[in-house]
Amino acid sequence: MNQINCPRYQRCSAAICPLWRPVLEQKMVKGERVCGVLLEYQKTESRAILATHYGMQTLEVMAEATDLIKDRGGYLLRSALTRAASTGTRLSLQGCDQV
Repeated sequence: MNQINCPRYQRCSAAICPLWRPVLEQKMVKGERVCGVLLEYQKTESRAILATHYGMQTLEVMAEATDLIKDRGGYLLRSALTRAASTGTRLSLQGCDQV
């Protein structure tokens, strides 16, 4: 993706960022951070809030990254998504940018 449209990008330290380049081209080492937006996307109750604050284009990238990870991603990435899906959202309509 040529243009990173994420308000967190400049201060984010995640090793895996679907907006930076395709997730399967990125390498993850145990203990490294995964994009917070990608992890929140795994929680169905977060998707409306993410769409409102980050836009549909970002959600489409997160959906594509999720599908790729579930189909061909490594164990660490797949397990990060599974863990994220099993926990509640940390977003609210008023503080969605503070995950």
